[in-house]
Amino acid sequence: MAEEEQQLPSEKEVKQYFVLMAMLAAQKKELDLLSRKKPDEALNPRKVMMVNRVLKPLNEIMKHEPSYPFLDVLDDSELPTNSDVVLIISQYEKAIYQFRGKYFVKDEYLRISRWMTIELPPDYYKDREDEFVDDNQDDKWIF
Repeated sequence: MAEEEQQLPSEKEVKQYFVLMAMLAAQKKELDLLSRKKPDEALNPRKVMMVNRVLKPLNEIMKHEPSYPFLDVLDDSELPTNSDVVLIISQYEKAIYQFRGKYFVKDEYLRISRWMTIELPPDYYKDREDEFVDDNQDDKWIF
């Protein structure tokens, strides 16, 4: 169990996850449009830098995840094409989805869904169960 707890994200990483997830979705939307018009056109260095500003911190958050070896940042020395970037962002989207599914789960003690973090691991509320349990909260969640 100790090894598993060390792999949990921190609350700071979870907060960062939400910001980065929204930014990545916006980038994908724009790049998807570019890819449909000109899939083989190379991104300019400014766009590569902007995309990497989102991918690099996500990569850091995902460093302990099984998907990590498949998460590439963009190489600014070899400018990627629009379609390459859409593919890379799609891989990050899938990794983000798996990350949420792994760490945002129903707490067996609170009976609500919440993020499992280093600060609030799965058994955090074990001895505090009576303080927090309300059977009418089955479909609510907390950070």
